[in-house]
Amino acid sequence: MNTKKGFTLVELLVVIAIIGLLSTIVLVSFGPVRNQARDTAIKANMSQMRLATEIQYANSSTYVNANTRTDYLAANSAASAAGGTTYAANFSANAYCIKYVLPGGGNWCVDSAGYIGNKNCVVANLTCE
Repeated sequence: MNTKKGFTLVELLVVIAIIGLLSTIVLVSFGPVRNQARDTAIKANMSQMRLATEIQYANSSTYVNANTRTDYLAANSAASAAGGTTYAANFSANAYCIKYVLPGGGNWCVDSAGYIGNKNCVVANLTCE
């Protein structure tokens, strides 16, 4: 009589293969959610950049050098860390336009006219179009 107890090598390999397959399915399904979270973080940081720019204008009646403010730089750094690419910001005395390309696709743009949304920053007139 053979009274040894335990799993065979084949049984263990089957279990490992099933666990690997399930973990792959879970990781693939969370990819879009991760990009949406990054997009949301970038949008929130761009709102902070917009607020810092408007504070600059309220204090000095110009948007020039608004991108050198500490609060603006912190929000810009956080947006870059969240995965935003192709950052573009243009400032003049009375207008500005800021844009990031989002990891989930598309652009996110804010401008001095109050626009916030999925458009591109046009340097010629400093607006999102």
